Amino acid sequence: MQGDEFVSLLVCLSVLGGLVVGLRFNVRMLVWLCLAAMVVGVAGSFGGLVAVGRGVLMTTVSIVALQVGYFVALVIGAMRLTEEPAYEEVEARDARPEISRARRA
Repeated sequence: MQGDEFVSLLVCLSVLGGLVVGLRFNVRMLVWLCLAAMVVGVAGSFGGLVAVGRGVLMTTVSIVALQVGYFVALVIGAMRLTEEPAYEEVEARDARPEISRARRA
């Protein structure tokens, strides 16, 4: 696997990871994931797996991709909250208060 392929795979996995974290967890989990990405990048750079400059670049790219994925997940979640309810749900909600009013009378 060449360097460019590895970076593109890293970006894709980071965006997907950010999406999953954004849909399931709060922002504190994103902070921990960014810290973990930094630790892995530093360990890979100083461990001799990749050059220091390339390790810093890949770490930065992965952290930015995690944050972009998290933001996209927040937008998806906000869109899900603002959808109009189905017609049956509105009809059922409107019928319930009328029944309770009839019982009171």
